Amino acid sequence: MADALVRKLNELGYQPVFLPRTGVEPPELYSYSRADRRLVRLGELKAILPPGTVPAPTEGALSDIELHQTSSKKLSAAVDFLSAALKCIGISAAPKIELGFTGSTEFSFMLTGVRQRSVDPLLLTGLLQQLDLRGLPQDDLAEGRLHIVYEYAYANELRMTRGDKQDFDASVQGKVGEFIDLGGKGSVAFAGNSALTFKGQGGVAAAFAYKAGQLTRNANRWEFHPEQVKKGGFDETPEPFLPQPGIVLTVLGD
Repeated sequence: MADALVRKLNELGYQPVFLPRTGVEPPELYSYSRADRRLVRLGELKAILPPGTVPAPTEGALSDIELHQTSSKKLSAAVDFLSAALKCIGISAAPKIELGFTGSTEFSFMLTGVRQRSVDPLLLTGLLQQLDLRGLPQDDLAEGRLHIVYEYAYANELRMTRGDKQDFDASVQGKVGEFIDLGGKGSVAFAGNSALTFKGQGGVAAAFAYKAGQLTRNANRWEFHPEQVKKGGFDETPEPFLPQPGIVLTVLGD
C-alpha cells in the first residue's frame, strides 16, 4: 500500500491491513508481535463470550479517500502506487500493469463507496469480564499482543485519473485489457473519458483497514484501550491505538 495512503489512514485512526479473505466483520480478536511483525487473526469475539451477548455491528458510509501520486516522472513509480492501492479492494497482485497508454506519469487515485462496520467500544467494555481466553497462548496476553478490532473499513472500487485532469486518449478506450491484466481477481474499465475504474472480484467489498483497542489484564479485570496516551511534559494526548504505525500489516494463517 502506498506510503501516502498509510499515513492518511493512520491519521484517521486506522491500521492498514491486507486480509487474504473477505467477509470479516467486527468485533474480532487479533494478536500482533512487533518483534517479528506477526499479525494473527484469532477469530470472532463472540466465540469466547456467552451466546447472544455480542452486539451486531452497525454500518455506515465513510468519505471517499483521495490520493495523488505526483512525486516522480517515472511510470514505474505510478505502477507501484497503483499496485499498492489495488490491495485496498482485494487485488493482491496484477500480472500486468502498463500505464504508458495514459499519456501521463502523474495520477490521482480515489477509493470510492467506502463503508465501515463497527461496534461501539463502550458496548464491548461491559462484556469483557465474561471473556474466556482459555486455550489461547498465554504469552500473547503477558506481552500485550492481544487487541480487539471494533471497526473495519471496506472498499471495492478504485478510480484513477490523470494528475492534470485531462481526458485519456480516446483511441485506447476499449483496449484497456491489452495494458492491464488483473489475473481474474477484478475488473478494470473506462468511466467516461477521464477515469479508469478498478473493482474487486464479484463486487465484494474488501476490508483494507481497521480500528482496534488493546486488551490487557489488570489484577482480576479485563481492560480495553481504544486509545493510548503519549506522555510528553505536562501534556498527555490520547491517540488512537495502532498496533504498528507506518506500515501495512498482513494477516498470517488466514
